[in-house]
Amino acid sequence: MIFLALLAIATAGTAAVSRGRRDRRTIARLGLGIALAAAGASHFANPTPFEQHLPPWMPAVDLVVALSGVAEVLLGVALIARWPSMLTIGRATAAFFVAVFPANAYVAIADVEVDGQPGGLYPWIRLPFQALFISWALWSTLPARVESRPATHGAMPPLPWKTGPDVDRVIDADTIAMASLLELRRLRDAPGFLAAALRLRRLFGRSEGAIRLSLVAIPLRRTFWTLSQWSSQAELEAYARHPIHVEIMRRYGTRMAESTFASWTEPHSSQPSWKRAHSEINAARDGAVQVAHASV
Repeated sequence: MIFLALLAIATAGTAAVSRGRRDRRTIARLGLGIALAAAGASHFANPTPFEQHLPPWMPAVDLVVALSGVAEVLLGVALIARWPSMLTIGRATAAFFVAVFPANAYVAIADVEVDGQPGGLYPWIRLPFQALFISWALWSTLPARVESRPATHGAMPPLPWKTGPDVDRVIDADTIAMASLLELRRLRDAPGFLAAALRLRRLFGRSEGAIRLSLVAIPLRRTFWTLSQWSSQAELEAYARHPIHVEIMRRYGTRMAESTFASWTEPHSSQPSWKRAHSEINAARDGAVQVAHASV
């Protein structure tokens, strides 16, 4: 229960400092890392309660307490630094919580008096929380992914394809297809962003080099997907530099929880598919996670 309180305080503090700049999974991971590092340090500041968690027949109790403290500190630092890999960290942390569970069970079964902790039912009440800590470690270190298809809960009907000036143009070279996944931090920004997306849709209809555009809005999940096709990369970049586009991106840039973009080539006569868009976005998200891990 003491660790639960420490975890709650660390997570709440991380959320407050983040001010919406981090997603819930990242906040949970950082909170767990801070809580573990602090708990590990307490093994050295006040080892007596931890020694009392071990049965009298166990040899080298002080060494076991020290090593478990070192393990907690290292796991905490690894969670904060995202090293060596998220899945490895999560599984190692979950394994640690499993490994220390017998010590907690021993205190409850043997009715051991632990300094600074109440007796009675308290040792029994805290036992189920170990499952919470294990789940927390595994969930908070899952890699960021999007589904192979966009979620449909709360989705508006997909808007018809918007065609641009180049839809009937004969082009021998391949065109540029671009998919984007835009996720807002707050639900209250969704109506305004939807209106802005419709404004950009109208801009697309008169932009040089524009061929086709599709939009899927899922306001209840603060998520917007776009899929567009352009005659060339230069014309796509010119659209991105248009004052209307710049104004909207500047207004909503800080309100985004995450933005993912992916592009590939398509024949002019071929309409980009949402199946390909979802696959490319997934690959871009996975690639970003791997790069982040490699850079730590």
